[in-house]
Amino acid sequence: MFKLLELQRHAMLMYTSCGWFFDELSGIETVQVIQYAARVIQLAKEIFGEDCEPAFLERLEKAKSNIPEHGDGRVIYQKFVKPAMIDWHKAAAHYAISSVFQEFSKATRVFSFTFEDEHREFHVTGKTKLAVGRVRITSEITQEVEVLSYGILYMGEHNLIGGVCKFASPEAEAAAAKEISDVYQTADFTQVIRLVDRHFGSPSYTLKSLFKDEQRRILDDIVASAREDLESRFRLITERYAPLMKFLESAGAPLPGGLQMAWDLTLRGDIRRQLSNGHTDLEHLKALLQEAQPRGTDVLNVDISYAARNRMERLMQKIAEKPEDVNQIKELQEIASLIMPLPIGLNLAEVQNTYWHLKQTALPEFQRRAFAGDAAAQQSLSELLALGERLGFASQALELAQGQ
Repeated sequence: MFKLLELQRHAMLMYTSCGWFFDELSGIETVQVIQYAARVIQLAKEIFGEDCEPAFLERLEKAKSNIPEHGDGRVIYQKFVKPAMIDWHKAAAHYAISSVFQEFSKATRVFSFTFEDEHREFHVTGKTKLAVGRVRITSEITQEVEVLSYGILYMGEHNLIGGVCKFASPEAEAAAAKEISDVYQTADFTQVIRLVDRHFGSPSYTLKSLFKDEQRRILDDIVASAREDLESRFRLITERYAPLMKFLESAGAPLPGGLQMAWDLTLRGDIRRQLSNGHTDLEHLKALLQEAQPRGTDVLNVDISYAARNRMERLMQKIAEKPEDVNQIKELQEIASLIMPLPIGLNLAEVQNTYWHLKQTALPEFQRRAFAGDAAAQQSLSELLALGERLGFASQALELAQGQ
């Protein structure tokens, strides 16, 4: 019943009119509508045993794209719609791959699925990881339940391969898991890959098999790890040749390109770390920024802008939660005074919006207490007004005085 209702829901969604308002078939609106239709086809095949996809594609290919590389509706379906379709095996693969990078609770909800491990083995050797197990999956939409087994081998960076299947018996699953785990312990990863392929069959799953949001999060973590490795290596180069670079700079001689790049990357990493670690050494940050300014966008780029914005937003949120904390107000003032003059395209919309709300709520109360002789309130009020002026809120002291 639930599956039939889900089919009907998508049958209505596929007629969403905004999908056909535009003159390009590969636009996000039209592709989304085709995805609704694809879900109808998928469910109809499961419920009625009838595959409507071939006939649907025959009609769809008559619709031509204005973009040559997209061809027609059939090409667009195969390129954008088919890969986005989720079945039980893809859902299990997503969970299994994600579980290599983060620890899940006993029952984990991912989008419209709930996952519960019935059995799991996890091994780590150096950067490599192996996960072999069996997971129970429940669709929260159709209330269906499926149990599938998985084997995932992660070899560092972006290198990952895995498979999902349903074994004929618990004994067959246990034998496969033991064989794969035993070979993994010998660090014969080539043979592990062969065993995963043999026992779990095709298709093979990789990081590209993850749902997009989770894929981006994991790739960000991998890139962050790679960046830290690069920065540590470039730091060694910078420290080794720092005296030579300073001498060349004082003599007006150009630095070799490789040394300059190492210096810039190390400097940018130090600034970003000061803004991101939650414990900013303001004097050190000031010195780093002074060193970076002559290098312009080679150091002070969008990464620095992003890190600065996030740091200021976090501080502003803490101030909103505890506006009497003078130390945090002063810290945000000092960071703002260092960062805001830099030509880094800083977006302070969220910081300013939070301050505006604080101005309407906390500042009048501090003003009332300050006029009643509360010294602590007077100090908080003074610091908040100074912060507002630093953020572009002018003449607030006059406004508050006129309100009395």
